[in-house]
Amino acid sequence: MTHFFRSLQVCLILLFFIATPTLFSDVYRIKKGDTLLIAVIGQPEYTHSVQVREDGRINYFGGEFDVAGATVTTVNHLIREFLVQDNHVSNPVVMVSLVLQENGVFVGGAVKTPGRYTISPETDIDLYRAIALAGGMAENADRQGVQLIRTDTTQKVETYDLSTNRPYRDIRVNINDLVYIMPLAVVEVQGQVQTPGKLFVRGNIGIRQALARAGGPDREADLTAVVKVEKSGKLSEFNISEQFWKSSPSGTELPSLSDGDVLFVPNVFKVEPIYVTGYVRAPGAQRVRGPLTIARALALAGGFEASANREKVLIHRRDGTTLETTFTFNPAEGEGRQMLLYPGDILEIEKKFQVNWGLISTFAYIVISGVGIIIQLTK
Repeated sequence: MTHFFRSLQVCLILLFFIATPTLFSDVYRIKKGDTLLIAVIGQPEYTHSVQVREDGRINYFGGEFDVAGATVTTVNHLIREFLVQDNHVSNPVVMVSLVLQENGVFVGGAVKTPGRYTISPETDIDLYRAIALAGGMAENADRQGVQLIRTDTTQKVETYDLSTNRPYRDIRVNINDLVYIMPLAVVEVQGQVQTPGKLFVRGNIGIRQALARAGGPDREADLTAVVKVEKSGKLSEFNISEQFWKSSPSGTELPSLSDGDVLFVPNVFKVEPIYVTGYVRAPGAQRVRGPLTIARALALAGGFEASANREKVLIHRRDGTTLETTFTFNPAEGEGRQMLLYPGDILEIEKKFQVNWGLISTFAYIVISGVGIIIQLTK
């Protein structure tokens, strides 16, 4: 019985402290006989359905691709590289979809949940319902650039403008058709403007036009030190006080904003700090004239403490909202993907979760000892 009890103790300890993770993979691998729909948005002549041959390859505009065993994402990259390298399309937006035997429609682009949605052949589905299946349009959806790609023998690409009051419930979507909504570029205007926030534009937008769409500068705006933060993380400062008020600016042209760029207008009367609190070496206020990336704010605060949570950070905006984001800085990628901090914001670094192994060991010992006592009493 003593040997049994000791064996039981060992098993309980192992079960208590050891967890075996199980990994599942639901990534579909293309096989022989599958049919792929290759669509190039805005280039209907490059939209084709191809079938994977017995040798596991497909032919697309003279290019041979070995796709058996690959994922749809991999084929998407192969087709895009082929179109660029062979000078077919300069900057193609490629969508490769697997045409399954089940009935369904594909909805992609600027929708909330892009993907494939199964429907019955008897279902009379229109463009409105197809978009609704994908959760509706995303906030950056270009309502004037909704494309319906037919997968029948015509392989026709139809473009619809849904920004008007024209009803589009009568536009039928057939089985295995592809609905794609073009995304708009997103830029931000922050700081001393009337209505700070996001702007959705097609392509680029000039700084003067962006300021106008944000309601214009307010009374405390400093147009002599406007900061442009590019998507790559690069910061540039401009004096636009003279050019902004001219109807036809002369001399140096104002720069434009591209997708992911941020324009910040500082306060002319005061320099507001960005606060870094929590588990950093030198918490406190960092007085800056413009926005900072999380990495730069942390550097000014001396970096993380040893007990800091280095992945999750909290950002308390000056308007009272709180955002939680992950922070994994990769020097090779730069700072472009990081969320920006603006004057008046608070960056809070929490303490990382630490397992108290001493307490757990004591608890496990008490439990196992209790089991042993019960076994001894029941002899």
